[in-house]
Amino acid sequence: MSEAFRRYGVEITNPQWTSSVVSENPPQVIVSLWSHNFSPDMTRYVTPTAQWKGAGKPLFYKHLRLAMDEGLPLRVVVATSSDPEEVRKGNAQRAKDFEPDLSLVGRVVRLEDEEFELAFERTGETPDTVVAERARSGVKYWHVAEAVEALGRPVRTSEIAEWLATHYPKEDHSDLGANLAFLTVNDANRRHYDRSRKIWRSDGDHPRDRLFRVGKQRATTYQVFRPSAHGHWDLQPNADGVWEAVPLPSSALGRAQAEAEDQAFEHLPPLDSDHDARVWSLTAIAQRQGQGAFRAKLLEAYGQRCAITGCNATSVLEAAHILPFRGEHTHRVDNGLLLRSDIHTLFDLGLLWITPTHVVAIAPSLRGTEYEAMEGQVLRLPVSREHWPNPVHLADQARLALEKLGTT
Repeated sequence: MSEAFRRYGVEITNPQWTSSVVSENPPQVIVSLWSHNFSPDMTRYVTPTAQWKGAGKPLFYKHLRLAMDEGLPLRVVVATSSDPEEVRKGNAQRAKDFEPDLSLVGRVVRLEDEEFELAFERTGETPDTVVAERARSGVKYWHVAEAVEALGRPVRTSEIAEWLATHYPKEDHSDLGANLAFLTVNDANRRHYDRSRKIWRSDGDHPRDRLFRVGKQRATTYQVFRPSAHGHWDLQPNADGVWEAVPLPSSALGRAQAEAEDQAFEHLPPLDSDHDARVWSLTAIAQRQGQGAFRAKLLEAYGQRCAITGCNATSVLEAAHILPFRGEHTHRVDNGLLLRSDIHTLFDLGLLWITPTHVVAIAPSLRGTEYEAMEGQVLRLPVSREHWPNPVHLADQARLALEKLGTT
């Protein structure tokens, strides 16, 4: 509970019986509220208080009165219980989980001796103290990812904290929950900690898509995110405006990518010397550039220039198959494109494709990057029409890319 309040930049005293704090900068009241007393869309909170016990009630009412009289906004730590009926009987010790909902901002609608009503809107921002702490912490969240990877199995928060305390004893990891959310693809709270990010799909090769969570509340465990096992995820608002983590539909291209990522480093040859390492690295480059005769034909057909960028540095020009390689019969020039290495990667990932009318299209995740300028660009075509890319093959590749994006 204390950690949840710290995410608002405040310390709660006597958390055994208090559940509210007044913040001076910014001026607001932070309260802990039961999830089962919210309306389904979390815009209303009504609860009777006749059964409340202990010294916390007068202080809680004092803080609500202050918010009402001075027009202070309410911010929320959501408490979850596995037995709401016991809570309604006055047993507040049934709380199992405390999580700040940083998007909720509320006001007091009604404050009576034995009942109160609050109203909320989803207009909140992450507190400046949290943002400032993240800026100071720098690479701390990478140490969290390192801990999960090193432990090598599904682990609880307490196990991660113990590993961090051993390996990074000088670091303050009181914000471990925030850093876990920051890196976890199926945690809707991550959007509060990464203000610069607008697209939350996990199939865009984002470096912070590192972890996956299983379970709820104190039974939650974290593990390394593996698309082949966990699928891909996105964050989206539901019909009530509440953001949720939702699984993305499976696609042929997405499944192939996930399987390839799993297998990429499973069968490495023994690298017993610098020479072995260089051979392995250059072999990978040669494989990526494409089979010699096929690449030579494409270099000739496209005048030794990338079909999209016009780049003429032949060392980075690669032979890209439009339809996947399935033998010599797919080594036709009209089933290939000569692409700069980075464009080839985007093409194979389904983040960039060519329409049957030879126009470049890009995925939404590339907008705002240097590749956005390529959208709508017309392909540089070979002089010989028989070498032009087959429109049927281009249409099939475009279909796979759009299927992966979930737009078909």
